Amino acid sequence: MVRPSRRSLLALAGSTVVTATTAVAGCLSRVEDATRGQFENPTDSLPSAGENAGSCPDYDVDWLVAYREIDPDEVPIYLEPSTDSIGETERITFSLRNESSSEFSHNQSNWRLHKRVDGEWYFLAPHDVILPLHSLLPRESHEWHLSVDNDGVEGGTAIERSQTYADRDPISGLGGGEYAFGTDGWFDDSDERVGFCARFELEADELELTPTGEVTKTKWDDGVLVARSTRGDPESDHSRLGAYELERVDDDVEGTPMITETVLRNDQLRDVIALAREHDADRVRLEEYDGTYPIFGSREDGHYEYDGETYEISTRELEEGE
Repeated sequence: MVRPSRRSLLALAGSTVVTATTAVAGCLSRVEDATRGQFENPTDSLPSAGENAGSCPDYDVDWLVAYREIDPDEVPIYLEPSTDSIGETERITFSLRNESSSEFSHNQSNWRLHKRVDGEWYFLAPHDVILPLHSLLPRESHEWHLSVDNDGVEGGTAIERSQTYADRDPISGLGGGEYAFGTDGWFDDSDERVGFCARFELEADELELTPTGEVTKTKWDDGVLVARSTRGDPESDHSRLGAYELERVDDDVEGTPMITETVLRNDQLRDVIALAREHDADRVRLEEYDGTYPIFGSREDGHYEYDGETYEISTRELEEGE
């Protein structure tokens, strides 16, 4: 259970103990006045990013406020989770609370979600962020809500790789484990960035990696498993038929580490790896229409490591009938 701060307890007392309204109000006023003076220079009370290295993802900031490693009453600003753990369909709320006397600038759309597996953090969402600037005034807070709904994912429902900042309540494609929700910003009188991290547990089953429902047929062709998907528009002037190809390679080749949640967020990579595992195939060719230039995008080719196997991915355009 998340521990309440002294400020939260005092606020609760002020709202419920009616007979002591005057006394509590005076107490709250004195605490607030003392806090305001304590945080006149807010960054002086913040832990440096190095102090919490490893306990949170690397946000590339100067200061890092990790909720489980701080006393909320001793820092001027923090990100507070409403609970330590949730199950599927349950909601968790993250409250960024500015207890300083300075305005704090941040982008409400620039939240980040990571999962920790075997001591490493993996970025999951969002992949599309707008860039408005918001101000969090002294004594104000901002809330983000997050819930998980995996309905249909293992049955083939695709998870858009371009999940936006708004795709958070609910978000799909998350298996059980440890997660971190974070954001960052800066005080108006400082150019040093402040990061925030709130870890929580998702109590759910691990997800099984399965192909998307867009894979309609497969066949073997000279030792290669060939699959066809319904993605893309063959009638579009911008679409070309492409091959997204996988080959299982030696273990000594270093690749980008992947977990199920990251693979699920790339439809083509999800399909070829899932098909390779399902059919015990060393080589898979996924054929579909695509309108990007170069075909399937410039960042697809390379080596990927998943569940003890290393795969080489290459992409190319196909001639009709090839």
